[in-house]
Amino acid sequence: MRATPGIGWDEPEEAGVRIEDWFLTAAERGNPAYTLPDWSIGNEVVAHVHGSAYFARLVDVVSALDADDHLFFTDWRGDADERLGPEGPTVGTLFGDAAKRGVVVKGLVWRSHHDELSYSEEQNRQLGDDVSEAGGEVLLDQRVRRAGSHHQKTVIVRTPTSGGSDVAFAGGIDLCHTRRDNAAHHGDPQTVPMAKEYGEHPPWHDVQLELQGPVVGLLDGVFRERWTDPRSLDTDNPVSYLKDRLRHVDLTPDQLPEQPPDPPDTGPCAVQVLRTYPAIRPKARYAPRGERSVARGYGKAFRRARRLMYIEDQYMWSPHIARLLADALQSNPELHIIVVVPRHPDVDGRFALPPNEVGRMEAIEVVQKVAQDRVHDFDLENAAGTPIYVHAKVC
Repeated sequence: MRATPGIGWDEPEEAGVRIEDWFLTAAERGNPAYTLPDWSIGNEVVAHVHGSAYFARLVDVVSALDADDHLFFTDWRGDADERLGPEGPTVGTLFGDAAKRGVVVKGLVWRSHHDELSYSEEQNRQLGDDVSEAGGEVLLDQRVRRAGSHHQKTVIVRTPTSGGSDVAFAGGIDLCHTRRDNAAHHGDPQTVPMAKEYGEHPPWHDVQLELQGPVVGLLDGVFRERWTDPRSLDTDNPVSYLKDRLRHVDLTPDQLPEQPPDPPDTGPCAVQVLRTYPAIRPKARYAPRGERSVARGYGKAFRRARRLMYIEDQYMWSPHIARLLADALQSNPELHIIVVVPRHPDVDGRFALPPNEVGRMEAIEVVQKVAQDRVHDFDLENAAGTPIYVHAKVC
């Protein structure tokens, strides 16, 4: 699952272009059950490039929260002991201390597959335990298709008591090991295992957006939809459910405080929040047939491209996306496409490595067949020649 913001522009009407020319309309979203605003105007948007910059800002924002303020977060993987700065604090300490001060701390983290499969079940469980012991509540959420995952990486901060600034973060950066890198790209001292080409401390490129303005209320609503979902947190695995019951895992979300009014306008940006949800049973009431608005949003933007598309992405292997790019090149003879991807997949292995490499090669070949001289794909390396893993989702 992803929640992906799209940035608008200052006073688009003056340029003869309407917001709905670029953003998805309600009908184009493809989810009749969607009840949140189609988009939000009047926002300030800052891109934090590299995990070190994002983590430093996150520490400042969360440290300023007072009792009865709100701290909500979603994540794919969370490591309680991940240091957010060279000397800390850790994720568990930052969020746990907030809970001890009386901040309402609520989290939804993917339940994950077993650690034996190189996933993060125990790490996600540990973050939940640490925050919950401090007085917060973090739930492990497996309301996805079998072998699927929750992929949203958001933090939403509301300040109804302290009167501070409401802030939200959304993008590619998880609250976990390997993500705290900077422009020098020497890697995070705390790592997760990756392909040997990335070395002991894999260099990591990523981007997280900081958002202020009414869109914070919209992202608050996205979190609340998932939190108040009445379906079981573990819909497809009776063994996992039994294990959770034996370990007395919290499977029932407590009630959230009342949602504050949307923050006032703070800047010139129009923002649309897009999601990816699976169509599964039991159905999600906010997306009973699923939602694919991230893909639909990309498709609409691609069709409007005339001169340049610049893409940074962890994966570039979808034949559907490749065909959209190829169509855009064919329709627009002046269009160039720049794609920045990892040099190697993140994992080695007989079963994982070949599909990753073949899929990406086939996707790029589909695009290059249309206009080889107008498609430019790159990877990155640091000053020592070590490949940099590109985890960003930027277009």
